[in-house]
Amino acid sequence: MTSSQSFPQPALIVDIAEHRQAERELKKALEFAEGIITAIPDVLFEMDEDGRYLQVWTRNPQLLAQQKEMLLGRTVNDVLAPDQAAIAMEALREAGKEGVAYGRCICISLPNGETRWFELSVAKRPGDDPTTTLLALSRDITERKQAEEAINSVRMQLLSVLQTMPDMVWVKDTDGVYLLCNHAFERLTGKAESDVVGKTDFDLFETERAQTFRESDKAAIEAGGILVSEEWVISRESGQSVLLETRKVPVLAPGGEVAGVLGVSRDVTELNASRQKIHQMAFYDPLTSLPNRSLFNDRLRQMITSAVSRGQRAGVMLIDIDHFKVVNDTMGHPVGDELLCQAAARLNASVRDYDTVARLGGDEFAILLPDISQGDGLGRIANNILEKFRERFLLDGQEVFISCSVGIALYPDDSADANDLVKYADSAMYLAKRSGRNSFRFYSKDLTASAEERMRLESELRRAIERGELELHYQPKVLLTSGAMVGCEALLRWHHPEMGMIPPARFIPIAEDTGLIVELGRWVLREACQTAAEFNADSESPHKVAVNLSVKQFQSAGLVKSIAEILDETGCRAEWVEIEITESLLLDQKDETLEMLSELRSMGFSIAIDDFGTGYSALNYLARFPIDTLKIDRSFINSVDRRNEELVKAILSIARCLGQNVVAEGVETAEQAAFLAANGCGSAQGFLYSKAVPKAEIIAVWLHSLGR
Repeated sequence: MTSSQSFPQPALIVDIAEHRQAERELKKALEFAEGIITAIPDVLFEMDEDGRYLQVWTRNPQLLAQQKEMLLGRTVNDVLAPDQAAIAMEALREAGKEGVAYGRCICISLPNGETRWFELSVAKRPGDDPTTTLLALSRDITERKQAEEAINSVRMQLLSVLQTMPDMVWVKDTDGVYLLCNHAFERLTGKAESDVVGKTDFDLFETERAQTFRESDKAAIEAGGILVSEEWVISRESGQSVLLETRKVPVLAPGGEVAGVLGVSRDVTELNASRQKIHQMAFYDPLTSLPNRSLFNDRLRQMITSAVSRGQRAGVMLIDIDHFKVVNDTMGHPVGDELLCQAAARLNASVRDYDTVARLGGDEFAILLPDISQGDGLGRIANNILEKFRERFLLDGQEVFISCSVGIALYPDDSADANDLVKYADSAMYLAKRSGRNSFRFYSKDLTASAEERMRLESELRRAIERGELELHYQPKVLLTSGAMVGCEALLRWHHPEMGMIPPARFIPIAEDTGLIVELGRWVLREACQTAAEFNADSESPHKVAVNLSVKQFQSAGLVKSIAEILDETGCRAEWVEIEITESLLLDQKDETLEMLSELRSMGFSIAIDDFGTGYSALNYLARFPIDTLKIDRSFINSVDRRNEELVKAILSIARCLGQNVVAEGVETAEQAAFLAANGCGSAQGFLYSKAVPKAEIIAVWLHSLGR
């Protein structure tokens, strides 16, 4: 090979295909990583230890404090407010030292003027590069921060409310550790919140009390709802006993599991006192503090139920104070109230501890007597009551002697029904009153029949006037010396369409008790005045018609005015009518009675005392009251013995001395008439002359006596 001949130069040939492939793979991986980073809503920064921004990745550039180009190369101290930059730098330093720093919150003012909160987490970037770089992830938590602030605001408001509440409030965890308590809790227990929170009941109270609280907490958790209890405690603030109503309810965690117990205690001392007062008012008599009718009825039903289940007998007593109205009217209602209180105390002292004494109203008391072995036991208790009442009562500084009447019904002998037992005891009590008072009576079936008849008569009597079933019969009054008829007495009769002629003795007491006597008396007076006007219309000889007026008529308002109106209606003159009253009227309301009788006398009426000698006779009223006539009761005339004869003579002698007329009632024999005439009695009436006859017959007799 010649010198001019050239040879190829040696060369290094490197296969870079694999290197290029690696570069492509790395680029692709970086692009994928950047795609992932930019896909998330957070902002990722690459920074050095001085807080300088080296790289920024975000899909939301509006969340940056400055534009990306302006951030790069600058530090957080250049970009953020000093206090927020300090927080960021602290996180960077911690991550550089520890490798990671989490959850630092910073507040950034954005270019648009908006302020937002971010959570900053920093980690040291992995790799062999000796230069430390850091990755900082910034997450927008503005909405969460706002929600937390709202929650905290509400929480603070709630805590403020809890502190101002008068109720005790506290929260414990499931281990019984106090998490919070309010001022009311502090005041009642005398323990500050700082001494309570973090402690258990066993740290704060004695063991027994703490154990009770712990068991109550567990019961509330197991119940899964509100658990209510009441307890008397001593307030450390006032030193007084207070009644606490405590409500406990489980506190649930967000996951639904029980996290603790919330307790609320309210001071219900005053409420409890009000409840007791309302209960007292509803079931107890305010004057005597005895059970009232409502509580009595409830205990009566309980007594019967118990007696049924145990096969026992039981008793019901009704007690009424005799002549209680007299005490009220003469000594005043306050004294009457004192009598009721003393009577209540004596009744309580007369019975067993488990018996019930109640006041039903007015002067009526009742006693429930469970577990009675036999009726004799009730009799002994009733006798004990009567004995207690025989002791003197000291009323308004005066000694007063008061009796009572007792009626008794027995379960199940008389009835198994509560209402029937009370009704039967009431019937027995009224029998005791009719039998002279100051006694007791057991119920019998005859009393029921009598009571039913009485109710029927009362009902029928109320309609008797409008049905025209009433009429007046007239019994002649004659002169004993000549037998001439000088007047008559009007006597009420009731002719019932089904029951026939009903005697006055059956319906007059009912009319008296029910007050119907006032209406009946007005009707009788009108009919009698009409008859008197007819008697005296064409007669020169005056004919007086005697009419009985009851005590209740005198007690009713406007009696004199009503009588004057009847005179005007009938054309009757007062001197043709004689008003008959009973001796008892003169004993009651003496001043008022004297005034009314004097007024009637001044109108022209004559006044007679009916059934003289059978009442509470007192000679002084014969001189004080305007009395024209004494009517000697038939009991003195019909019973022929030396004593009655002397009494009749005495009455006739007194009447002569006082210038009063005398009429003998119930004269049935000529011997009686002769005796009366011989001793100066002027007039008489009775079956010897005539029984009471209807109006038409008495007018015929009168006309016949006049020779017409």
